[in-house]
Amino acid sequence: MEFLTENTPVLIIVWVAPGFISLKIWSLVHPSQKIRISESIIEAIIFSGFTYIATIWLFFLIRDISFIWVYFLAVLIVSVLCPILLKNILGSKFLKQKTISLIPKSWDYFFWKKKCCFMLVHVEKGRVIGGLYGPDSFASSYPEKEDIYLQEVWKIDEKGKFLERIPGSKGLLVNSDVIEYIEFFDIQGENNE
Repeated sequence: MEFLTENTPVLIIVWVAPGFISLKIWSLVHPSQKIRISESIIEAIIFSGFTYIATIWLFFLIRDISFIWVYFLAVLIVSVLCPILLKNILGSKFLKQKTISLIPKSWDYFFWKKKCCFMLVHVEKGRVIGGLYGPDSFASSYPEKEDIYLQEVWKIDEKGKFLERIPGSKGLLVNSDVIEYIEFFDIQGENNE
């Protein structure tokens, strides 16, 4: 294979690494489908190209080869910041009104807002679970299967009114396989009226 030389690993790192970093950061700030590295090489190279375009002025400013590490540090920083900036731009009010949502599922949209609330989780056989979704609760995000951890389980009456926290409750895990639907309620003091 003639294209493989001793410089090939360096070229791969230079042209793929910044884009690969950007893609990984994007998957952390935005619910994304998992893609194998072999399927994302072209995207990584394109993201790398944008990173180099954004930082090329610094390369010419440095001029001294002994400070080239400063340039690659800038490339690393831009690789991390670009996906975050892109997410904020695409989530701006102006673009949000003109494009489809970046959030793939309503589940992700609700839990992305990180709002504390009481929940009535309707599960199989007409059973209802009451609980608090608070700062220590957790909900999975796309592409993982939906599940939720409620940090507190609450007693509820037959009308779904939240009565009191179950003493000693350490929370509850609920798998989407048993969830029929979920109702959300504002937190108003200790009880939800």
